[in-house]
Amino acid sequence: MRTGANPITTAIRSWVLRSPGRLASGIAIMVAVLYLARLMVTAFTGAENSESDVRAHDADTSNTSVTSTTAAAEEVTETAVATMSARSIGRSPATAAMYYAHAFVDTTASPTQWAVALSRVTRPERVNDTLAAARPTAPVSILGPTRTLPDTGTTGTTVEIDTSAGTMTVTVTDTDDGWQVDSPLPTLHVDDVAAAAPTTGSTTASTTTTDTTTPSPVTAPSPQRIPESQSSSDPVPPAQQATGPAPVPVPGPIPIPELDTPLPGPIA
Repeated sequence: MRTGANPITTAIRSWVLRSPGRLASGIAIMVAVLYLARLMVTAFTGAENSESDVRAHDADTSNTSVTSTTAAAEEVTETAVATMSARSIGRSPATAAMYYAHAFVDTTASPTQWAVALSRVTRPERVNDTLAAARPTAPVSILGPTRTLPDTGTTGTTVEIDTSAGTMTVTVTDTDDGWQVDSPLPTLHVDDVAAAAPTTGSTTASTTTTDTTTPSPVTAPSPQRIPESQSSSDPVPPAQQATGPAPVPVPGPIPIPELDTPLPGPIA
């Protein structure tokens, strides 16, 4: 007895076997379906791989850029910090320390501006009256770039900055807001600031002023010649005659002066 066949496969087999054209079209349809399926799998898989490659390339490029930037910005100058944006101030220990030194020696800012500038790299409550009393009043020049010392562990990173009033040692730590200057905040000795040598232009001007205002040696006056007293026999010029009141005439005969030569004419 013949078993019952599957109605689905029987119908497909009878439909294919009855016509060679149907068989060829069926094979073509299967090939096309397989080809489309392969394209779809390749499209999804290739897109994911390409995105992963792009991300990996971007990460490598970003790491290289960050490494190059960190190496280049390891030590900074005052000029670079003066033109730096507020976001970039705390990106490294050197930038935070140099910005603090640049703001601390600024004598042109008002007290409020000075306090606000320092508060960008430290907590505002640290900029108190004690720190304001240590603010330089004479111009101080920053002589070179930062000098970052090796890390000292829990105490943070120490950065040294050479100024015309001595070396400023700044200790900074890494916080959520970037690198911040620790307390106690570094200052400069006021006596050293007052005695700091001015810049070349100021030195020349000071020297010129000193030379100009130096008094010339005073020459002792030569003794004046005292005029010799005139003898009583010399006639006194009219200008040197006494201007006092005229003498009162004495009554009596006028004395005749004794003369060496006789008077001309007959004697009466």
